[in-house]
Amino acid sequence: MNFADSFFQALTENPRLPEGISPFMFLGNPYSLLEETENKLLTILSGGTIEAKEEFAFSLLPLDCRMLLYTRQGSGILRLPKKSYRLEPGTLLYLNCSTPPLWEIGLSDIEWKYTVFFIKGDLLSHYESFVAFSHMLLIKVYPYSDVLPGLEKLLQSGNSATLRNKLTDASILNSILTELFIEGFHLETDTQKCSSYLLEIRQSLDTFFMNPLRLEDLENKYHISKYRICREFSAAFGMPPLKYLNKRRMEIARNLLLSSDKHIHEIANEVGFENTNHFINLFKKETGLTPLVYRDTVL
Repeated sequence: MNFADSFFQALTENPRLPEGISPFMFLGNPYSLLEETENKLLTILSGGTIEAKEEFAFSLLPLDCRMLLYTRQGSGILRLPKKSYRLEPGTLLYLNCSTPPLWEIGLSDIEWKYTVFFIKGDLLSHYESFVAFSHMLLIKVYPYSDVLPGLEKLLQSGNSATLRNKLTDASILNSILTELFIEGFHLETDTQKCSSYLLEIRQSLDTFFMNPLRLEDLENKYHISKYRICREFSAAFGMPPLKYLNKRRMEIARNLLLSSDKHIHEIANEVGFENTNHFINLFKKETGLTPLVYRDTVL
């Protein structure tokens, strides 16, 4: 049985839909499956970006898959047996569709634009077994997260049943789910055992990467020699602060190149470089490609 048929059987009676609108619009585009990878790899059953402009709602019985849903604008509503959740812009929902005895999803705003993927694969149950997961996870995705370019790559990778596509999709899904579970369950790392001032510096570099950094400023703020700061920061995070900052800036720049149509000088300025040529040189040193070539190659 294909996924669309399974979805149809899971639908309960009397969905609330505008005239002429099918609940299958919620599925996006069906994906062709490759038998040898279907259960061994993380696999997309269907997906796409959908704009709902009229009120709708429908209920489903348990469905043997998981759902990833990222709200781009507007908002939706997910109703489970004991609680309802508003799906706000910038949130990512992960739902084990087989766990709730009945669930309902629908439009709760004038317009709801979202990207949705229904996925399956044996690895999903392993992810869920590592943490205190029950049936769903809803997190706020920060603007420069790897999740956003990951979703864009999935949308552009194609839905044909080729091994290349299936391996690519599995790799991207693995990256998205890894970040989802780390952020959703606040998983600790060994670096959280290091000095609090080092964690504070790293948090500042992660958040305010667009600001200029001088080691003398850190020295004055923490009353610690800049040489000691560099030594201890390197021991904790594998590189000195300035290198960490530039690596972070390049990471954000890659995300912006893939998730926006901004010009190179705009991206350079947004990640903290007034000199665009300097940005291009550092980007090429980091990735082996100029920003424009990187955008064209990856997309």
